[in-house]
Amino acid sequence: MSRASRPTWSPSDALDQQLGEPDRLRFPDGWQMSESWRRAQRESDRGSAVNDAERMVWLEGSEQPHRVTWALAGQTLRAECDCASSRYRGWCAHLASLWWRWIRGEIVVTHLDTGREYRTPPTWLRFGRPRDADLTTLTPAQQDAYLHVDLGGEGVREYARRTDRSPGTVGNLLADARENVGGEGR
Repeated sequence: MSRASRPTWSPSDALDQQLGEPDRLRFPDGWQMSESWRRAQRESDRGSAVNDAERMVWLEGSEQPHRVTWALAGQTLRAECDCASSRYRGWCAHLASLWWRWIRGEIVVTHLDTGREYRTPPTWLRFGRPRDADLTTLTPAQQDAYLHVDLGGEGVREYARRTDRSPGTVGNLLADARENVGGEGR
C-alpha cells in the first residue's frame, strides 16, 4: 500500500460519547496458546497512538487498522477494540498485541485520572473484579499516591523521592486519600 493511499486518522471523541465505560481488560480462558496471542507475538504493529486513551493497531496480517481504547483509569486498564472478535469474544489479537508490547516496554500507557505515563504495567494493576475503593473523589495527586503506595506496595520515601515530594507531603496525600475511600484517615 502506498503512503498516499493509507488512511488517515484523527482523534476521536468516542470515549466521551459512548454509553457506559469501556470494558476492563480480561484475559480469556486458555489465553496462553490462543491464535490471538500467536498473532500478537508474531506480527508487528504498524499503528500508533491517536490520543491518551486510544491507539490504532495495524497488525501485519490485517488489511486495515483497528481503533482500540487502551488506557488506565482508576484501578483498572480500560481495553476495548472495534473489531468483530473483540465484540463477540471480548478478546482479540489487537488487545493481545498491545498487552504484549506494553509488558515489553514498547508502548506508553497513560492514566487518564492522574496523567502519569507507564512504560510497563504498574504493580497496583489487578485483573478481574476491581477493589471496592471509589477513587473518583480523589485529586490526581492523592490517587497517584494511593495507587502506588497503598495498592502497589511502594514505600512512602521511595515514592516521595521518585515524585520529587517530601515524605510529609506524601503522608498528607495518603491520609486524605484513605479518608476519602473509607479507610483510615487523619
